Amino acid sequence: MIPSRVVVGSIISATLMILSIYNFTIDNFSSTKAWSYLLLTPWPLVFALSPKIYLKNINKGGYDWEEESEEVNIENKDPIDSGYDIPIL
Repeated sequence: MIPSRVVVGSIISATLMILSIYNFTIDNFSSTKAWSYLLLTPWPLVFALSPKIYLKNINKGGYDWEEESEEVNIENKDPIDSGYDIPIL
């Protein structure tokens, strides 16, 4: 039996193709609407025919964070002492 998402994707794709052909014949020129229908036609088939992937949970256990042994020094230093130049505007 064919999965339902394949059937739905095929129907949506066929509908977009029919709408594109309809807009080409009614307008007698290629409009952006007709081209957009034609360009969107493969996407329902891509989603319908793509395999269903079941993701596995790799990290089943908790992750232990390593505590930092050294504290970070957060002092504001003078940029001139660090070697940075002061921009002149």
